Amino acid sequence: PLLGMNASTKSSRQSSPSRPPLSLQRRSPAYFSKRYQTLLSNLKKHSAGGKEHSIRHASCSFIQQVGKKLGFPQTTISTAQALYHRFYLFYSVRDYPPQDISITAIFVASKIEETIKKLRDIFVVIHSVRHPDSKELDPEQVSEDRRKRIIGYEKVMLETLCFDFQIRHPYEIMVKFVKYINAHQSIDGRVLARRAYMLLTDSYKTPLCLEYPAHSIAAGAIWLANRLLKDEDDSFTGLDESRPWDLVFRTRMEDMEDVCHQILDLYIQICPDEEMHRYTRIKIQLNQELQSRGADRYLQGHPDPEGLGSSVVSDKQIVYSNSTLDMANTNQHTVCYQFVSMSPHDIQ
Repeated sequence: PLLGMNASTKSSRQSSPSRPPLSLQRRSPAYFSKRYQTLLSNLKKHSAGGKEHSIRHASCSFIQQVGKKLGFPQTTISTAQALYHRFYLFYSVRDYPPQDISITAIFVASKIEETIKKLRDIFVVIHSVRHPDSKELDPEQVSEDRRKRIIGYEKVMLETLCFDFQIRHPYEIMVKFVKYINAHQSIDGRVLARRAYMLLTDSYKTPLCLEYPAHSIAAGAIWLANRLLKDEDDSFTGLDESRPWDLVFRTRMEDMEDVCHQILDLYIQICPDEEMHRYTRIKIQLNQELQSRGADRYLQGHPDPEGLGSSVVSDKQIVYSNSTLDMANTNQHTVCYQFVSMSPHDIQ
């Protein structure tokens, strides 16, 4: 997290130059670019190197299993995974054991999303996930030292977050995007939304939630889901890719494709050889399209086609369809979409 002085501190320093600052305000950006993530990784005292990706995937899969068994909604599970990724931006897996940080992330996420579970109950479920053939753990057998250790890690995690608990997930935005597309083009909306939802849940096994806002990840998941479904079934009625949906989503095409690439990279690592070849082929196709497409349409001032426009509110400023993307997107803004009103007949 970045450190900065608040207004009262600045005024006190100006009036008395030799006096040390009275207080410091911790600040942390909402999203981190690849360059910033690399910088933070290089600043760590101990780095796990190439093992970090496999550790991240194993830990997030563990969080998913435990969360499902606890009966948490997917938003709580995804919040826990996002907390895990954010924590290890600043700390190394060699200094803080991933198993304990995963438990801490689950515990903190349950509070943030108001699906609170007692720490002892979480330990019971964790025991059943790690040792499925053993006898169920008695909550009274959970040692006080173990509980206190997680409480201690909780304090470190909250400080890492700078006590900012606003985590926005792409699930709801994805559904709205699909409905909006369905109002302008006949598609198999339910099938598309279902596959995009699966991609979004898997995206939390990657650091995408650290790098892109929710609307960019949602748009990328829809784009990739459309590709995968078309590749699996020729009869699938998907997006008309000739239409500039990236303009509607207020997301760079490059960002959408990067989301696709990172999810595909995950599948290539964990899937069987047969599926790996298919995902690799789709990734190559995306790379070829990127090379042939040319400059970003936003940088060219490409107007939004009639009938597809939607106004965007960013930092209390309305950004219209012909504005450049830098005014609305990405790492510095939260984008709120105001779609045109649609009748129930238009949304299927």
